[in-house]
Amino acid sequence: MIKVSMFAIREKFSSLWKKFKQLPKYQRYLSLLLAAYFSFAGILGLVVPYAVEKQLPVQLGAMLKRPVQLNEVKINPFTLNVSLSGFRIDEPDRSDFIGFDKLNFELRFWHSLFNGAISIHDVTLSTPFIYAERLKSQQEIQFNFSDILAELAKSPEAPQEPADKQNALPHVIVENLSIANAALLYSDKVTNSQIRYPAVNLKVKAFDTLNDIASADSGNHFSIHFVGDEGGEISTQGQIQISPLNVIGELELTAIKLPQFWSFISQDFQATLETGQLNFKSHFEVKSQASTEESSVQVITNQGSFSLDNILFTHEKRPLVTLPRVALEGIELNLNDKQVVVERLHSENLDLNAHITSDGIDIVPLFIPSFISQTDDSEPKQLDEQEADEQTPWSVSLGAVSVKNYGFNITESLVTEETPWRIAPLNLTTSAVYSDFHKPIEYSLDMIINDQGKLTSTGQVEVNQPQLNAELQLTDFALTQIQPYLEPFINITVKNGKLDSIGAIEASSADDLNFTGDITINDLLVKDNQHRKTLLKWQSMMIEELIFDQAKQTLSVDQINFSQPYSRIIIAEDKSTNFQQLLVNTAQAVADETESSPKASKNAPEQTNADQQAPLEIQIGKINITDGSTFFADNSLTPNFAASIEQVEGSVSQLSSSSNKAAVVDIKGKINRYAPVTLKGEINPLLEQPYLDLDLDFNSVELTSVNPYSGTYAGYYIDKGQLSLELSYLLKDNKLNGSNHIVVNQLKLGEPSDSSLATSLPVTLAIALLQDRHGVIDLGLEVSGDLDSPDFSVGSIVMTALTNVITKAVTAPFTLLAGIFGDDEELDRVEFGAGTAVISDEQNSKLTTLATALLDRPKLTLSIEGAIDPASDGRILQEQALRLKLAQLSQLDVEELPKNLSPSTYPTQGPLSKALIALYETELMQNADELKQQISKSTEPDSTLNETQLLTQWHIALYNTCLNQQVVDDNMLGTLASERARAVKTHLVEIDKVPANRIFLLDSRIDINQGAQEALLTLGAD
Repeated sequence: MIKVSMFAIREKFSSLWKKFKQLPKYQRYLSLLLAAYFSFAGILGLVVPYAVEKQLPVQLGAMLKRPVQLNEVKINPFTLNVSLSGFRIDEPDRSDFIGFDKLNFELRFWHSLFNGAISIHDVTLSTPFIYAERLKSQQEIQFNFSDILAELAKSPEAPQEPADKQNALPHVIVENLSIANAALLYSDKVTNSQIRYPAVNLKVKAFDTLNDIASADSGNHFSIHFVGDEGGEISTQGQIQISPLNVIGELELTAIKLPQFWSFISQDFQATLETGQLNFKSHFEVKSQASTEESSVQVITNQGSFSLDNILFTHEKRPLVTLPRVALEGIELNLNDKQVVVERLHSENLDLNAHITSDGIDIVPLFIPSFISQTDDSEPKQLDEQEADEQTPWSVSLGAVSVKNYGFNITESLVTEETPWRIAPLNLTTSAVYSDFHKPIEYSLDMIINDQGKLTSTGQVEVNQPQLNAELQLTDFALTQIQPYLEPFINITVKNGKLDSIGAIEASSADDLNFTGDITINDLLVKDNQHRKTLLKWQSMMIEELIFDQAKQTLSVDQINFSQPYSRIIIAEDKSTNFQQLLVNTAQAVADETESSPKASKNAPEQTNADQQAPLEIQIGKINITDGSTFFADNSLTPNFAASIEQVEGSVSQLSSSSNKAAVVDIKGKINRYAPVTLKGEINPLLEQPYLDLDLDFNSVELTSVNPYSGTYAGYYIDKGQLSLELSYLLKDNKLNGSNHIVVNQLKLGEPSDSSLATSLPVTLAIALLQDRHGVIDLGLEVSGDLDSPDFSVGSIVMTALTNVITKAVTAPFTLLAGIFGDDEELDRVEFGAGTAVISDEQNSKLTTLATALLDRPKLTLSIEGAIDPASDGRILQEQALRLKLAQLSQLDVEELPKNLSPSTYPTQGPLSKALIALYETELMQNADELKQQISKSTEPDSTLNETQLLTQWHIALYNTCLNQQVVDDNMLGTLASERARAVKTHLVEIDKVPANRIFLLDSRIDINQGAQEALLTLGAD
């Protein structure tokens, strides 16, 4: 049956073929052409779509090792319109990776044929998506498409084409290209962050790969628009030329939310970006520039602007930095010329919160990435000279800087515990700034400090040759703001005071600074925290024409004017002054400094002589005092003393630390309002060796006003009297010479006081001797002293002048006795030999003179204290203890031992030798023969000891070892001291016949005096 059918079909085709051959020739050709066309249409419209639809997912999936899906492929064979639907490449787990809903394009056959190009019309890509993802990996950075790249890298390389074919650019024409509603998603599994742009659109019109975009009408227009998931837009539009590459357009970023990008790096920073957005706009041009050697790309931008808005950084919910706006305007860039031009930088309303401690500014580490080692001290890599010459530096210019309403909230804990400072508003403007700093930068700055002072400054800064020229003005700066910095060191409270200054600064380095200007402090009021009284105040203090030159180490002032200055000086009950009590924890501060100094000195470089600065030279033209006053009180006296010096007027002129010419002093005032006091002369305290030549006059000062002094120190109160003093002092080359003319008129003593500080001198007798028949004591006293002497001091003018005459005879009683009784020796001590309490002949003579004086002064008593020298006395006591033990072991009396017994003369045989060996073995618990063997072995081979020498060295070692074993305790030393004191008393009582009840032995055993081998003598009164 099948054979019959095949035969019928064959016959049918044979019949048709015969008929076809009988057709005219043109009909046969037309039929063939139609058959070919319909065959092509059938293959293109049916077979190719089917093959692509079935094979593309399989082949591409096999190549990429990924699931690939293609829902539908359509090709219109007549219009050559191609449509692909539902294409996607998934992740291995079938999650989304890349794909699109539909791709349409139309190939214009005849247009392509006539133009010799591939001409495409209306390319439309609908709803494409790309989901890129960074994966967690212990190795190198991995993405969700890294496996695809790895698979493609395994593919065999395509054969290289000839160079001319490689450079040939195919001619492609695209009338319209559109990508609509594309979705881009990038997520980072390492930082758990993502960026999503759900609406991306691209349009290209009249695109031609060979088109030259000489004008805006030449086609190749494009536009791209991104819309972020959290707001913000990125758009660019312009024209593009493929060969040579040329892109001209506009780029604009609008309201880009920065926190979404910060999340990618937030793990590397401690600070958190809470809010902030970025705006950018610029015209740009990218050109490919071909040369004979290499191709380069030129990038040019202009008309650019950049801004950051509403920036807020926090840390643990604490605001760190708030910046409403910072903007760059007029940005231009030229890549080839390495040039950036910014017309203006403008910023406003910054608010910064920081804490300054000994570790630095606390917010700085919060902005340092964790991957940057803060301890990396390695030097940056240096370029060699050739590389440095070949690299052209970038040129950056900034036309102007404008900063407005900046605010800084600083909490300072470096010196104080926590002191807040508010610097706001701060405004700054500058002139043009260039990266090579070939021109100085002019600036204008003003700021408010804690709402209690304003600082303004204008000037210019040169960076290449460091130089600052500035005008400064500080207005109404409240000195109360520095109170926290005074509290740790000084017990005062600055209750009021305003500091004003205006001047100019010139500086080229930290060691070369010049200041010229005026300083004024008005309405100063300083309280003493201990007494809660005013310590210092004035209405005004004006420093005029102050000039400081750091390089020359000079400070000059035209004049200093004090108006209504006042100070309060108090002497407390313990005789300390209120100024001494101002210091806080002085001992602790010194201890802290001592502890820190070794570390500081270890880390600090050694200073050479060249590094040490010369002393500061000070020149003060004149110091004027108007309507000054001082209050003085002495609470160490009973009753307390108080006085005031008022109506102080005068001046000190031409004060200098470098000139040999002294300053002129002319000051006058009144004590308690009516007793005039004047101070005139010359003075220069600023010299290394101060100089003064002063006359100080007190006229008719009531002595009753110094009753507290006379009652406390003289032992009597004063009922009546006046004092006038004419004091003249000359201090030159640290030598003080002076003459005091003291006149005491009608002095009358009152009742004696019960002061514990009253002098025991015969005050009434002295007054009776010095006072003339008119009731006047007229004394002229010459004084002198050496300021280099550590014992030099200046006491009270009144009391020193009155007591010097009285005390001169009684200040050195032993010297006085020696002079009276014809002996040049010091009678206040008796010397002894080491380890003994035997009085020598020389000391016998001294005691005889002392006994004569005691017998002639029956009211005198004598106290004796024994003393020892631990070193010399202790050594003798050790030898005595050793001799006693050796005598006992050898069954001899101590007196029978050789007087010259010593290590080198010690017998090497006999009972003393045996005693020494036994004592060694008993006290050291060691065999003496072992010591002998050690001595023999330690001898050099070429100098062998004979038996006699060996025995001698052995006994020397035994003797010294036993001697060092003897212990001399405080009891033995105290006994020796007591024996010395007793020997002196015995001599005075038994030999010199001084009554025993006038001589007292002090206890020398409890607190042993270890000054010397002597007995110390002190005089008293019965």
